[in-house]
Amino acid sequence: MKYTLTLLALTLVSTLATASSILIKDADIYASSGLLVKTNLYIKNGKISAIGAQSPATADLEIQGLGKSITAGLFNSSTQLGTVEVSAIEQTVDFYSENETVTASLRIADVFNPRSTLIPHNRVHGLTHGLLIPESGTHLFAGQVALVQLGNQPKVIHPSLAVALDFTERGISLMGGSRAAALVQLRQALDDAKDFSRNRKAALAGDHRDYVLSYADLAALEPVVNGTKPLLVRTNRASDISVILELAKNFQLQLILSSALEGWMVADEIAKAQVPVIIDPIHNLPNSYESLGARLDNAKLLADAGVKLLFTGMDWHNTHNAYLVRQSAGNAVANGLDKSVAIAAMTTNPAQLFNAPVTGDIAIGDIADLVLWGGDPLELTSEAELVMIEGEIIPMKSRSLQLRDRYFDRLKQ
Repeated sequence: MKYTLTLLALTLVSTLATASSILIKDADIYASSGLLVKTNLYIKNGKISAIGAQSPATADLEIQGLGKSITAGLFNSSTQLGTVEVSAIEQTVDFYSENETVTASLRIADVFNPRSTLIPHNRVHGLTHGLLIPESGTHLFAGQVALVQLGNQPKVIHPSLAVALDFTERGISLMGGSRAAALVQLRQALDDAKDFSRNRKAALAGDHRDYVLSYADLAALEPVVNGTKPLLVRTNRASDISVILELAKNFQLQLILSSALEGWMVADEIAKAQVPVIIDPIHNLPNSYESLGARLDNAKLLADAGVKLLFTGMDWHNTHNAYLVRQSAGNAVANGLDKSVAIAAMTTNPAQLFNAPVTGDIAIGDIADLVLWGGDPLELTSEAELVMIEGEIIPMKSRSLQLRDRYFDRLKQ
């Protein structure tokens, strides 16, 4: 049997999930190799089997893609999806700790809720993966960063990709309010982690100098100080970014920067150190002393310097509406960033950096992790019409859509 999918038939997607082959006709495909205009895409058993003229003429499920576009599934590289439900109710918030003995060891992947109502809400808008970053509660160290996949059975892919550290004004305030004091304590913690790693047996027996962190936190920092796991540092002021780059060099750390509102001022330094940066391109308000130099073309200036970008967005919506990372990317393009770079910042770049099970690309042989958009992928009026995550079609259902339909049906009556 063959099916023709139109916008009015989107509710049938879940019933067609058993289709072994899918043909999307004449869509614009955004791949790392470039934009493929009015091109066919053929998916067989969950994998991209052919692109363009090599595609078969028919399939179990046929979709007219003329005037539409295809991208890889979107990543939001700074969110707390599945670790918070209602921000104002503390019993549903699990992404931070106020226990002073639980800092770097906090592993929010352990409490990821795959049944969160926020997951279907975001994936029907094209979000397929999220990087879960904990927030600081009592210390500069916030906890361990995780990668989750939002498919039909949402799951944690990597429970501990990096250790998060907050060197913004907020994090510094937890250490006494002085950058100088915070750096003393940060260096001490890293030195202690090295000592613990070298002398673990003796340390666990109590034969060690005084440590500033708990054994659990020092153990969590071991792979960081040994250079096998990145330290993900949230920081904004240009001078703070320079200090963190120098600290990472001295301690021989892998480094990822996050936020970096004044990153454009030291873009050459960041690029020279080959440090990737997670930013929200729409964040440009100078609402603190550390963000006086924030500007909307931050992403363009960083990219022009050769910095690898990853995107989050939009501001405080980055969890409940994490899919709005696409809108932030569109704003970056409106302020000079190359469109292909903006799309890569939500697809291939995070997929590669975080060793995801998908490539974040549209290429023959790849697992079909993609979105069919009703128009330009960065245009606000373009909606996701088909979402596939790791080869599976996602039902276009969410609590918000169900509520919409319930009350729309009442209005029609």
